[in-house]
Amino acid sequence: MVDTTKKTIGILREAKSKWERRCALTPKEVQELTSDGSVRVLVQPSPSRCYTDDEFIDAGAEIKEEMEECDVIFGVKEVPISDLIADKTYFFFSHTIKAQEYNMSLLDAMVEKRVRMVDYECIKEVSSGNGDAGRLVAFGRYAGIAGAFDFIRGVGEFMLSRPERL
Repeated sequence: MVDTTKKTIGILREAKSKWERRCALTPKEVQELTSDGSVRVLVQPSPSRCYTDDEFIDAGAEIKEEMEECDVIFGVKEVPISDLIADKTYFFFSHTIKAQEYNMSLLDAMVEKRVRMVDYECIKEVSSGNGDAGRLVAFGRYAGIAGAFDFIRGVGEFMLSRPERL
């Protein structure tokens, strides 16, 4: 029987790119969350994540495909529209804050499904009085490295798929 007094956090398997290996929370952070027994963490299984499912299990998480039990669900990149669960709270980079055209359908779906969206891009540090609070969650240099990695790997896969490859 599931303890309904515990808050349940979900960690999504990243689905936007087949090369995505990042994860919103690490096993160490999961262990910190679950150590006193007040938080339950469910992790979607993933063969490509930089941390194994066993590392999350050892940290106190449960591996589970479905996220309906979760109070809050964490990801890194946009969640596919078909995977959004109505009436849930999500944390991820939605790429909608600047009205990016390619993600307006995601924003529409979140409104339709009554999803509470916390976009990492909108989490700001408290202003020091000068009115210019910086982003608290940002990947900066590492996002650029990940993008370069995706590009190089994509070119490599394209070249390997060509029949005239050497």
